[in-house]
Amino acid sequence: MIKFLKKLIFFPFRKVSRNARKTNWSTERNRKRVGKSLFFLAIALFTVFIFRFVWLITVNHVGGTNLTTMAKNNYQSTVTVQAKRGTIYDRTGAAIAVDSSTYTIYAVIDKTQVDSNGNPLYIDKKDFTKVEDFLNSKLGIDRDLIKKQLNSKLKQVQFGPKGSDISLEKMKEIQKAAENEKIVGLGFTANISRSYPFGNFASQFIGIARPKDENGTQALKGDMGLEKAFNNVLSGENGKETYQKDIYGRPIPGTTKVIEPVKNGQDVYTTLDAQLQRNLEGYMDKAATDTGAQQLSGTLVDAHTGEILATSQRPTYTATTINDAEKQKYFTWNSLLSQSAFEPGSTFKTFLMAGALDSGKVNLNETYQRKLQVYDTTINDWDVTENKSYTLPETVTYAQGFALSSNIGMSKIEMNMGDALWGSYLNKFKFGLKVRAGLDGENPGALPSSNAVSQIQSSFGQGVAVTPLQLIRGWTAIAGNGTMLEPHIVSKVVDPNTKTSLTSKAEVVGHPVSNDAASGVRDLMLTVNTDPVYGTSYSTSGDSEQNLAAGPLFMVNGEPAAVKTGTAQIASTTGGYMTGSQDYLYSAVVMYPAKNPDFIFYMNVKIPTESWTLKYIARVANPLLTSAEAMKNDLSVSADTDTKAGKVTIENYKGKDSGDTADSLRRTVLSPVIIGTGAKVTAQSIAEGEKVSANSRILLLTNDKDQVMPDMYDWSKKEVEQLANWFGIKVTYEGSGNKVLTQSIETSTNVKKGQTLTVKMGN
Repeated sequence: MIKFLKKLIFFPFRKVSRNARKTNWSTERNRKRVGKSLFFLAIALFTVFIFRFVWLITVNHVGGTNLTTMAKNNYQSTVTVQAKRGTIYDRTGAAIAVDSSTYTIYAVIDKTQVDSNGNPLYIDKKDFTKVEDFLNSKLGIDRDLIKKQLNSKLKQVQFGPKGSDISLEKMKEIQKAAENEKIVGLGFTANISRSYPFGNFASQFIGIARPKDENGTQALKGDMGLEKAFNNVLSGENGKETYQKDIYGRPIPGTTKVIEPVKNGQDVYTTLDAQLQRNLEGYMDKAATDTGAQQLSGTLVDAHTGEILATSQRPTYTATTINDAEKQKYFTWNSLLSQSAFEPGSTFKTFLMAGALDSGKVNLNETYQRKLQVYDTTINDWDVTENKSYTLPETVTYAQGFALSSNIGMSKIEMNMGDALWGSYLNKFKFGLKVRAGLDGENPGALPSSNAVSQIQSSFGQGVAVTPLQLIRGWTAIAGNGTMLEPHIVSKVVDPNTKTSLTSKAEVVGHPVSNDAASGVRDLMLTVNTDPVYGTSYSTSGDSEQNLAAGPLFMVNGEPAAVKTGTAQIASTTGGYMTGSQDYLYSAVVMYPAKNPDFIFYMNVKIPTESWTLKYIARVANPLLTSAEAMKNDLSVSADTDTKAGKVTIENYKGKDSGDTADSLRRTVLSPVIIGTGAKVTAQSIAEGEKVSANSRILLLTNDKDQVMPDMYDWSKKEVEQLANWFGIKVTYEGSGNKVLTQSIETSTNVKKGQTLTVKMGN
């Protein structure tokens, strides 16, 4: 192009000059000739300019540079707008986990950094010692590190872990101090972070969220606990905005435009009560110190709703001690509530007795001899001595056997029931199945193996694995006159973008035993606490620390609670069971009031170093239940969020993992019911695209090879018809009402096509 232009410009002049020498034209004629050449030259240049201009407008590229983008960058910027992660609250609206900013301090050592008046904005070398003293005194940063960084060849430096994660208050303090000492060149960068105002507060249950890089942008992401399980609910979607800027790069007011609107994360209101949770944390601290136990776990539940009001474990951590958490012996990141299964011991006898009373397979007044040999296994009770005699009477009634926690008595009841019947009650109480309350990494536990000895031993909580969450689900049926509730961890999910909320309600998941059977178990649990001869929680010495005289150890408002204690052997890593004198999992379930429980409390203590006494659990249970009972009316009032009821849009779940789908639906405050044990969903009771209210029940049929009858208690007629259609069975109805009360085909039994199901309806 350049060569062409040179020729175009100079060629006419050379030609004119040559012609002038040849022809001896007059000056006037030469001028006309030159003028004409210049005219055509101007036309040619203009044509080239117009062509190039049109080319640039059309193509918008020069080489690899996009001219449109380049121009926009000169006067316009596009920025990512960070979405706010949803806040986690307790049931009353007290913030448990909230977004916050921390700061990292930096030092400018680039000597070109000056203000408009030429004043330095960097740290001068003569001030290095002064800055070293300042940072060491304010943040405890190592002097050698400060010196090394300040003498580096970089333009801007930072100072390691102690120079980061600085709180807003500390940052302001340092800024003011630097200003007072006339130190320039220090600055701060903001980092997104998560704050946990209560400190030690159901830490493994709530979990933690940390900053992660995603597509070049930092975002908070849940690492553990509820923060991880509800990450998709809590996380928002970043937006994009553009603004015009002046020659100094500053935004011009009124020019901001939203390209993609930011969508903030949803707020999650847990079922926890901050006051009860703080109380429990304090009691657990003392119990951990007093017992010296390897691990402790405790959970308080509203018996009428299944809501978890407080839960804690030891060892634990806080957001500030998390980096040193693993230095604690026996520490686990797992939530002991839902992620670790164990043999429960004698607290499991509540379910054996409930099934026996429901099926009429026990006469509580009948006596038995406390001797039992099952094949090659001798079963003993806890009070047997070295010479094989008992410290309590050898002949007792089954009611007395329950009070003294007799393994032999429960074994004989199980043998009378038969493995099949006992197994059916284990299924009705849903043991071996995850609760699917929406938590991450839940342990399903395990049912006993099929051999006869294991089946019998499971009657007293050996050879079966459970989580506290599964036990709590079962105990809601004992406390609730046979009606079993799903344990809930979330009371409300609020969407700040739409000003809508999804509010949780009590959810019925079955009716494993009758009202009379449940009431009968509670009466027996009361004798555990009040029988002066056989009751395992009846104290002959009282408890001076609680001002309790000899008598029931678990007392609330001067009344004895319903109790079942437990002492479980612990499996050894080398096979068999541990054999040390304290190598047990000690536990107790407490229901209060005994006749019509408002609350259920469960606590276990693993391998204490101090001589064991149930007083350690009573010192947690009694004051906690007393506080809960005093707050009973307030617990029914939820936080006011000034929102309207939201809806959930149903997706297509066919082909998806059945368990993951159920957990995901639970997090949207729906009530999923998995039909069968298949891994994949094959059909769903609510069609894709439908919008439903919170707590709506949705049936998920799985690719199970067998058709297994679920517990339909509390189902609607429409839901029964849907199941009948899937299974190819006939249904006849008795009575009137909107809800299923009884069903003719037992829960967990196989169903064949063409079979007739009789359902009794009621309200």
